[in-house]
Amino acid sequence: MIEIQEILFWKVFKNKYILKEIFNQIHNNEWIEYYEPYNYNVYNRCKFKDIHSLKVMINNDLLPLIKDKIKHGDHIEINSDSIKNLFSKLSKTQPLQQYNQDEIIILNIPSNYNNNNNNNNNNNNNNNNNNNNKKYKNKYKDEDYLEIIELLMKYRRDEFEITDLIKLAAISNSPDIIRLLVNEPYSVIIYPTTFEYAISNSNLATIKELVNLESINFKNHGIKLISEEFKRKSLSLATHRTTLKTTITEFIFNNPSLYSIPPPLPTKNIIFKVYESYVNNKNNNNNNNNNNNNNNKNEDEDEEEEEEEYEEEEEKDDEDYEEVIKYEYIKFNEFIKLKSTNLLKSFMELDIVQEEFKKNINSFLKMYHPYDRLKVNIQILIKYGGPSLDTKAIKEFLNKIDNIDENDPNHLCKLQELAALQFPNQKNFYYYYSKKYGRIIKELGKVPPKIPPQGPSAWVMEYQDYGLLETYSDVEIENEVEEEEEEVNVNKQRGFFNKFNKFRKETVYNLSERYPHETSLYLNAMKEGDIDLMKKIDGDLNSEFILDVSMFHYFQLPKEKEVLMKVWHYLNENSFKQIGNNHGTLMEFFSSVTDVISPLHLKISKLEGFMMGNLSLMLLNSLIKNNLNVFQLLLNSFDNFYFLSNVVEQMNEILNNEKIIFGRKGKIIQHDNKYINQLIKSIEMIVEKKNRVKSFSIFINYLYDQLIRIKGISVDQLDYIRSIIPEQLLAPKCDAYRIFFYLNIRSPKLSKYILSRPGISLFTEGNQNYSTLYNIYPTEESSSLDLRNYLQFDLFTYDYILGRDNATISGSAADVNNNNNNNNNNNNNNNNNNNNNNNNNNNKFINQFDTILKELIKQLSHDICTNVSNRDEISDGEDFFMASLNADLKYSLDIGRKDLFWELLDWTQQYMIKNENLMKHQVYQFNSPYESLLPTSNLFSNVNIIESPPPKTTTTTIGSRILKIDNFEKPIPNESSVKIDWNSDKLIEPFKPISKLINSFKFEKDILQSICKVMNVNEIQRFIQYNFFVSNFHILIYSCAVNNNRYDIMSFLLNNYNFKFNPFPTFSKEDKKYSQYLECKFIFENHFEKVKNISKLKLEWCERRYLQFPLILLNAFVLYLCDEDNISTYNKFIENDNLGTKNKVIKKIIKTLMVRYDNNDQEEYYLKENFPSVIKDQNDKISIIKSIIEKSDSQLYFKSVLDKVILESKEKRKINEINYPFNECCGNLFSQAFIHGDIKTCELILKYYPNQFKITKDSISDALRMQNIHIIKYYYNVGNLINNFKNDNNLLKHLKNELLKHPIYKYHLTWL
Repeated sequence: MIEIQEILFWKVFKNKYILKEIFNQIHNNEWIEYYEPYNYNVYNRCKFKDIHSLKVMINNDLLPLIKDKIKHGDHIEINSDSIKNLFSKLSKTQPLQQYNQDEIIILNIPSNYNNNNNNNNNNNNNNNNNNNNKKYKNKYKDEDYLEIIELLMKYRRDEFEITDLIKLAAISNSPDIIRLLVNEPYSVIIYPTTFEYAISNSNLATIKELVNLESINFKNHGIKLISEEFKRKSLSLATHRTTLKTTITEFIFNNPSLYSIPPPLPTKNIIFKVYESYVNNKNNNNNNNNNNNNNNKNEDEDEEEEEEEYEEEEEKDDEDYEEVIKYEYIKFNEFIKLKSTNLLKSFMELDIVQEEFKKNINSFLKMYHPYDRLKVNIQILIKYGGPSLDTKAIKEFLNKIDNIDENDPNHLCKLQELAALQFPNQKNFYYYYSKKYGRIIKELGKVPPKIPPQGPSAWVMEYQDYGLLETYSDVEIENEVEEEEEEVNVNKQRGFFNKFNKFRKETVYNLSERYPHETSLYLNAMKEGDIDLMKKIDGDLNSEFILDVSMFHYFQLPKEKEVLMKVWHYLNENSFKQIGNNHGTLMEFFSSVTDVISPLHLKISKLEGFMMGNLSLMLLNSLIKNNLNVFQLLLNSFDNFYFLSNVVEQMNEILNNEKIIFGRKGKIIQHDNKYINQLIKSIEMIVEKKNRVKSFSIFINYLYDQLIRIKGISVDQLDYIRSIIPEQLLAPKCDAYRIFFYLNIRSPKLSKYILSRPGISLFTEGNQNYSTLYNIYPTEESSSLDLRNYLQFDLFTYDYILGRDNATISGSAADVNNNNNNNNNNNNNNNNNNNNNNNNNNNKFINQFDTILKELIKQLSHDICTNVSNRDEISDGEDFFMASLNADLKYSLDIGRKDLFWELLDWTQQYMIKNENLMKHQVYQFNSPYESLLPTSNLFSNVNIIESPPPKTTTTTIGSRILKIDNFEKPIPNESSVKIDWNSDKLIEPFKPISKLINSFKFEKDILQSICKVMNVNEIQRFIQYNFFVSNFHILIYSCAVNNNRYDIMSFLLNNYNFKFNPFPTFSKEDKKYSQYLECKFIFENHFEKVKNISKLKLEWCERRYLQFPLILLNAFVLYLCDEDNISTYNKFIENDNLGTKNKVIKKIIKTLMVRYDNNDQEEYYLKENFPSVIKDQNDKISIIKSIIEKSDSQLYFKSVLDKVILESKEKRKINEINYPFNECCGNLFSQAFIHGDIKTCELILKYYPNQFKITKDSISDALRMQNIHIIKYYYNVGNLINNFKNDNNLLKHLKNELLKHPIYKYHLTWL
């Protein structure tokens, strides 16, 4: 028996009306909740049939959809950006990330985010790299992306091969793609310029692939990549790279077929000559030189002879002689960045390095350099540094270096001593020498103090003796760490909490090279877990051993917990005396240990006396540095913390200052969800000790403020934390910071509203150099939407935003933690559904979402528009009313609230009626939707123009100001009552009737695009009715519909309104978000009659403009004279005794206004000036101008001048049409598509306009300039055109000349 559910299902399914409504709800409602406020926008959802962009499909991993569209011949919009995105999926290198020590990392949580936190978030740091790798992992296999490329090459090659595909593959570091495309059956060309680009920018695998394919490329296209020209610049190209400099240079230098050695540069001074003489003598007498050096010398001699031959040929001035190919040398500042000692030595010996030291010569030698590198650096310093030494001194010094036995265990020490003696001014070199070896050099005497670094700092706070001791910079390392340029470590990413030296970039050289011998041994023993060796070192040094390490040292410890615990226990038993009085180093050690073992499983038994005296400051320092691991370790180990009163004041000032809400560009700063459990546990631990330390309330509030910044924190978790914190300890303050994050916890839609406010970016960007902890607000005079001035903090309390009916916390701390820790999978999945605030919140909120939202709109938008006189200062002089209401309208659509959109739109209309004198935007009623209704339209059977009702009084609540719209079938014109009262009886044709001025709300392009994205046809018509008398408003809607591929809206508009296209297509090919092909296809197939006479569209548009210009001339004339910049012209105009001067003024102004009018191709008939304000402020002036214009002789002269100006304009246009016929003009639709390389659109145009267009010389030049040779090759033999290359010799000759001059295409001309 069929169940009742199935019967009901089929009844619903077969009911067309109900089924349609169901699908309508599916399409129109947002079903996904997001973590980030920015993710709420109208472009979140799109039907598959409306997706045409390859870029969108690649970015969203819609590979099956791409295959389906290729299979069925559906249009795919392909451009260089989309191809680059596709190729990047096969990149052999991950995206480079900027590494900034003082930057707060904002981690994006993927939709499938799932991490297994333990109680304290330990071991997260160990897995950072793994998580990052997963983040960049593709959804599909490489073979799947290669299949897409093959399908596009096989079935859509004309649309896909629209750019240099090999160069895009080189940019993306995708050797697999290069191999696929260059080999049969596709045989894509590798241009020499692309090969050079790869040498300068690509990774090694990509370069090797190109080198291997060089022979195939020559066989297929006759292009030699490794030419003599390339060889003479290859080393220079490699050494001038920004990444992988050493790797690629070594590859080139180890393959002699890839380079030619330039002739040695001329010697500039005596120092160079001495050094070169020494090197030459040494090479001549040394039988152990490698063959490569000898070969290089031979090559040098060959090159010198070759250069001499070139010079002789130039002197003979032989006409058949080919131009000399210049060598490119290596610049010194790039040369010294090479990490290979062999390369440095070789390039010095070959004398191919240009220039010399320009700065920083006293910071070149480093104690941490190994022997070979230090030796080479000394040679570089002598050769290029220009030291003031005589010939004898240089020879003696070089001989001393040469006499050092490298088999001697102390060879490095001897070289370092020689360097310190010879170059005593090298910054801190002698200081670190004495520190490492524990002795001084007799000749140098007393060791100078360490020279601190110079430059900007990212502050690190260090406390000693109950105060701030000193500040260090993260960049303070005196270049002791040379950073890897290789790309293997680019994904090492730090979070906001638990940062320590592990997260700095890895070093090229081991820092232990500059440490004392015992310190290096001890560090290695700690790393290996060798307790016996640690004990031996401690015993041998009579318990006085101190680890003397850099403040940037990273303790490398055993990875096995059991072994690490042995190291911990040994040091703990000795009160960590080996670390001495450097609590910064001690905290670094604690950080390294707690990175592996939970701080709750560790306990410090005792610390040295000095450290115990600074225990409280260490606790404070751990919190300031946001090192929760060390913070918990100290709390877990000790009960008594004592803070002096002055330290408490410092703590209050530091920790309770107003904190950052936004980052740069208004981006919200949040912490990753993985820290939530550790923050909760930290608060629990400190609350347990609240009775012992009174100052802990400062710590509690700081941790609480960090907790509410966590992504995905639930209201249940926050309620729990508030329940365990005594009321007197949690500050009752309600500042901008807490209000914002309370709103964000309730719903990111609420925080999005604040982020969308005009002027909010000025509020957040007022200072670029803010602290990483606290927000530095702009001054009171700054233009910004300062939330403190406009938001009622006393209203937006915790209870108002997050309070719930009968709010009780079920369970205990253990219950909450159990839910957080043991059920992380469920918790994280719930977070992805972001009503994180609702998913695990069983109680209803006291205030509904709309109540809070409408109060925000009231306070941050409507109240400012209504009550703030200087409101435009908030938006930096921009019309705040327009900016704010546009933002409100767009926001309502972004969060999927069309009902709110209509309410806000109605409030806007009512406000405009009431505050007409404040309106800054008026438009003329030309070609409005009302006037453009077609007789065949059935939108309105009887459209009556009715007078607008008087504005209603408004109250202070938003509910009464947002009005419902019950029936809006009869449009109401909002004609401006503030206008110039022209006497129509005194005006002559064609100046009357003066066109009506309509008060209009100027919708920003973004909001119009959003409207056309989400609204159906009926809603579009409803929106048009709000703007029924605005000039060309239906055309504006059409252009936005075109941009969104909304053919239903386009058909509706074309069927009901009179459209005169200009231009057609609506947008140029330069607009990458728009498909010119799709618009042409739609119009040609459905409304071809409107564009059939394509060459006449411009002429018809001009004729309409000539008829409209007289109707706006008089108002424009008055505004021109009222401009303060035209005061002298005004004085001449009002002179009664000089008619000739007055007429000259009239003629000049009319011509000026005509030029402005002609240049406004957008037909935006609005007054840029605030017309009502001008009328109000300059009423007397306007009356004088008006009285003169209305005189009969003035009217006649106005008409005479106007006729002449229009006639001149028409004649000028005719001349242009003769000189530049439509079918030859680069501005016609075919030429535009041709220049931009759009073969598909060109073919469509030629199908409907056969033999009406031609290829011109200009279009060929422009196409080549944009590197669109593919379309020239396509039409070289085919085309439904007036001309082609075969029957137009001039065109063919022009093409050949252009190709010969082209930097890329000149290498391949065999296809001609």
